Amino acid sequence: MSTTDSTMATARAARVVTVTGDLAPDALGAVMPHEHLLSDFGDGTEPYEPLTMDLLGEVSMGVPNRDNLLLGDEELAVREATAFKQAGGGALVDVTTPDLGRDPAALRRIAEATGLAVVMGAGRYRQNGSEDADRLTEEIVRDITEGVDGVRAGVIGELGALDPDDPAERAILVAAARASAVTGAAITLGRSADPTTQGRVLDLLAEEGADLTRVVVGHCDPLSPRPDELEPLLERGVFVQFDQLGRLPSVLSVADDQDVAAAVLELARRGHAERVLLSQDVSAKAQLLAYGGGGYGFILQQFVQYLRMIGADDALVETVTVGNPRRLLTITTPKADS
Repeated sequence: MSTTDSTMATARAARVVTVTGDLAPDALGAVMPHEHLLSDFGDGTEPYEPLTMDLLGEVSMGVPNRDNLLLGDEELAVREATAFKQAGGGALVDVTTPDLGRDPAALRRIAEATGLAVVMGAGRYRQNGSEDADRLTEEIVRDITEGVDGVRAGVIGELGALDPDDPAERAILVAAARASAVTGAAITLGRSADPTTQGRVLDLLAEEGADLTRVVVGHCDPLSPRPDELEPLLERGVFVQFDQLGRLPSVLSVADDQDVAAAVLELARRGHAERVLLSQDVSAKAQLLAYGGGGYGFILQQFVQYLRMIGADDALVETVTVGNPRRLLTITTPKADS
């Protein structure tokens, strides 16, 4: 079977592509759509000291530490993911791209050890100056249809907050859009601080064939106190994602969890409940349960309880934790095949 035939067969079957194989969407359960089980977010400038209890307080308050930004312990990842499952979780989307230390074989082992559905990301988070749109498109399509040593990606991204005027970053966006159009896989990317730039990013994705209803704009937490500023995104049909929940307040804090909860209810009141996603974006040791953080289960164990306390009903909780991410991850028939 050719790559294209394989892609279309997967799309028509309406399956979620996980690291252990295709899964029926209804089997997912509660999903965290933006997490990192194994990743490396260091840029080489941070001082390195092993993250011990003596350093944990200052690191949690925002002091840079190289070891904090490295999630490389597979056994620890299994324990943390197991805790998420015990909290009621069914699926984790690891949006770690190859340039952030993606490890497909390890993700499959974690999925097998925990019984969780794990979805792997593809593409690039940031540019290194040598990106070529055609080559990267081929890589992403191959990751989704054939896999890396048999481990297939099921989503495109996490892409960073990219600038379409930068040639290398534009190539990443173009490749993501083209690969999405071919495979039907969704795209997840970071929000641009400048609304005009964000609009141009979405314009470019649409021009290159992406279905914007299959695009996630993440890191929307800073806008939670001002939900009106989310309307231009929602008008484009994208998902808006609050994905920095469960973090200790520090100099690096961008939003308050209570503000996010209020924004979720307000967006639901405005009729946007089906375009809201929630996640924790665990990407540092200090966020793990083993280091005193909220872990991957914070939303299910604590945040949804607060949502209910301020007025959310079970239907809304189900929508934002199960229904919406399930629709996002379900491979749909690409437009070229419709």
